[in-house]
Amino acid sequence: MADAQVAAGAGAGALYGNPAGMSQVQHGVIEAGFARAGHAASGAPFVSYVDSTSAWGLAAGVGYAKEMGWTASAPVRDGHDLRLGLSVGGQSDAGKLLLGGTARYLAANRGSEAAVSGWTGDIGAIVGMQVFRIGAVLRNVAQLDARIAPRRVGLAVGFIGQQLVGEAGASLGAGNGESLPADSATGPSYRAGLTFQFGQEGLQLRTGYQFDQIVANLPTRHWVCGGLAWRTPKMGFDLSMAVDAVGNHSTMIAASLTFLVPYDAESP
Repeated sequence: MADAQVAAGAGAGALYGNPAGMSQVQHGVIEAGFARAGHAASGAPFVSYVDSTSAWGLAAGVGYAKEMGWTASAPVRDGHDLRLGLSVGGQSDAGKLLLGGTARYLAANRGSEAAVSGWTGDIGAIVGMQVFRIGAVLRNVAQLDARIAPRRVGLAVGFIGQQLVGEAGASLGAGNGESLPADSATGPSYRAGLTFQFGQEGLQLRTGYQFDQIVANLPTRHWVCGGLAWRTPKMGFDLSMAVDAVGNHSTMIAASLTFLVPYDAESP
């Protein structure tokens, strides 16, 4: 949803967006689903588990995704993505400070291109002040590949209200090339997005926009995002879609089922 998990993301979503956010709620969260990127002709079933039940703000999580080719244009596109995360948080009358990191093992085969495998990871932080969050994350500390595992710096500001969650964020390439802040193989890369979520329980609606210049030698994409979810205190179902509204109208879809195990009903 418009790269907007850096400040407001929590639970299983934070494992992928900003690991510091795993400590934002005291829940055990199990999420399983499927995502398909039409422009990449591939799909990925995934499963994640995050437990943030400690009164000290300690959270841990694990996630796995299996990418596979689905059309003749990507017959041997496959890969494995394993993530292990840990976060810790502290809270006072002035606000909260959350810190987290993930270790990520990536093994990817991109058809005729060279295979990529190895360890990398993300590190992040979130500062909270009442209903506002400020987040920062460095993704792929060890840049394994300029396209599928680029080093990026993300920054975002989020608002978490009773019926509305909003976030505005951006990320920049941070590779080792001469044209810093992006890898020299791809040139400068940028991503900026805005997203809103309406409703905390029952029916939830999400909408967002993302300007995507993450791969400089590919056309700029303007993703229009939408999502629909049904949530109860113990489970939820999510369906989301993103369409490149200006380019070739590529479509990305995702669906997931989430189970929540609340340990403290008063947790924010």
